[in-house]
Amino acid sequence: MMTRSIAVFEVCAEVHLLNDKESNEIIKSRQSFTADLDAIETLVKAHRVKVEEIERVLDGRGFASLALILSLPFVQPIPLPGLSMVFGVAFMALGLRLVLGRAGGLPQWVRRREIDGVTLQKMIHGARKIFAYVERFFKPRLALALRPPLESLVGLGIMLSGFAMTLPLPPVVLFSNSLPAWAIICLCLGYLERDGLVVVIGHVVALATWVYYAFWWEAVKLAWSSVGPYLPPFMK
Repeated sequence: MMTRSIAVFEVCAEVHLLNDKESNEIIKSRQSFTADLDAIETLVKAHRVKVEEIERVLDGRGFASLALILSLPFVQPIPLPGLSMVFGVAFMALGLRLVLGRAGGLPQWVRRREIDGVTLQKMIHGARKIFAYVERFFKPRLALALRPPLESLVGLGIMLSGFAMTLPLPPVVLFSNSLPAWAIICLCLGYLERDGLVVVIGHVVALATWVYYAFWWEAVKLAWSSVGPYLPPFMK
């Protein structure tokens, strides 16, 4: 009886230690994200801020913070064709960094891209607002989704969502930027908060993005096949 009681006590102690460890990781993650935002905010005094300056103040940490902030302008339903292609490549590079499990820089032509200081301030404010609202819903769960090798899927999801942004879709296709942007936001928030459920939601949104694109592709093919016979020869 005594041996069984000791065994139960040891199991409870291990669970308690694991919960404490996960809680400490969450607290550190939140503090790190807030520190990243504070570091980036020091740059907004300038009229124009280069992406490489943002990367420099993060000092190799916080790729998820960087991806989260850069994705905010794209959550609106109306696409931003020129900007989305540039930052889509940035998201692909940031996702590749996580897939490879090492630090890596952005392409030079992306790093030289400038962001208006006022716009950057709005992006930081938006990130703080979103984080302050949703952090109450986060908790450590579905830890398997954030353990190797499944952790690499987070980077892969960010890469594929970034690639989706680079596709030259016409602006009339609404949500073509916002769907991959929300996928990136969910993946990054889930990664920062160690919340596997939010990561899974991010993967679902990323998959929904490609289903949405496939729908439009089939719709265009159907429309073209319907009007094609009536077009003049030089347009066929």
